Amino acid sequence: MAEEMYRNVDAHGLEKLVTALFLHAGLTEHDAAFMGECLTYADRRGIHSHGVRWAPRYVASLASGHLNAKAVAKVVVERGATAIVDGEKGVGHIAVKFAMDIAIRKAKEFGNATVGIRNNSHCGAVAYYAQQAADAGCIGFAATTGGTMIAPWGGLDRRVGLNPISWAAPTGKGFTYNLDMAPSIVAGSKIEMARDRGEPISPDWAYDAEGNPTSDPLAVLSHGGTLAPVGGYKGVGLGVAADILCSVLSGGRYGEGEEPNHGGGMIVQAIDIEHFQPLAEFTGRMDRLVDWYKSSRVKAGVDGVYLPGELEAGRNAVRSNSGIPLDIPTRTALHKAAETAGINYDIEL
Repeated sequence: MAEEMYRNVDAHGLEKLVTALFLHAGLTEHDAAFMGECLTYADRRGIHSHGVRWAPRYVASLASGHLNAKAVAKVVVERGATAIVDGEKGVGHIAVKFAMDIAIRKAKEFGNATVGIRNNSHCGAVAYYAQQAADAGCIGFAATTGGTMIAPWGGLDRRVGLNPISWAAPTGKGFTYNLDMAPSIVAGSKIEMARDRGEPISPDWAYDAEGNPTSDPLAVLSHGGTLAPVGGYKGVGLGVAADILCSVLSGGRYGEGEEPNHGGGMIVQAIDIEHFQPLAEFTGRMDRLVDWYKSSRVKAGVDGVYLPGELEAGRNAVRSNSGIPLDIPTRTALHKAAETAGINYDIEL
């Protein structure tokens, strides 16, 4: 009998395993625990493209020295409500959380704060960092550069990054408004996941090297194809705007002409709500906005209307108790990483 593609894995046990992998790879106990929490956060919310499937890859990069296990994110520029953080080529998530902590602290003083990050690496789901600000009574924004896989509008060659952005704001409805999106129709990791499963992709998602729609993941990942921008030229423009904020402004790497040691760039922002109105007043106004939005009539065949972050919060509540569905490639990679590290685990992968 064929092995089931998906299996529910205990969320707490999965977090412990991922934490152990990073601890073995050389991170401090604090940073390893954060990585376990951050990656399972994505999977609990259904963002599998940026969840624990990345753990074996990060661990291998730490072992090879591609990522710096001893990195300590530090502030290299600080003026008033702004700062720039150097990630020291460590695990990207750690530096971005550090930067958002600074942005929140500065926002409480100045009302609004922006922190750039450079010399960093892949930082997972940017929704995590925007959520971090919302949990602190702020409106949060986070963006990062991604792999260059989008062509300019009318072009064929990769020039624009898969640069995800996220905005988050607190509500009183049991979920945080949290928009997390890339300038492409789908994240690049979803193309990788289809390849790993041996599945085709929707031809709406990508183009081959000559600009023709393709359903072959390898045409994109191995043969110079590109991802389709969301909203056509508007998605391209959004991606370039993120490049300006995350790379040009923050001092991160962009394009092939940049020095390779500049590393990836990110930016985070926090707006302290209390500088504008009492937090309770804001969440009350947000709740009325949510109610107005959800009062719309619903199309036939649709189960309801939702705001960004609402479905994710529901999944998080369910999966924290009933487990996280992981596919075969992810479970296999986690098992091999644990076996290589000599780590015993008490969950069924």
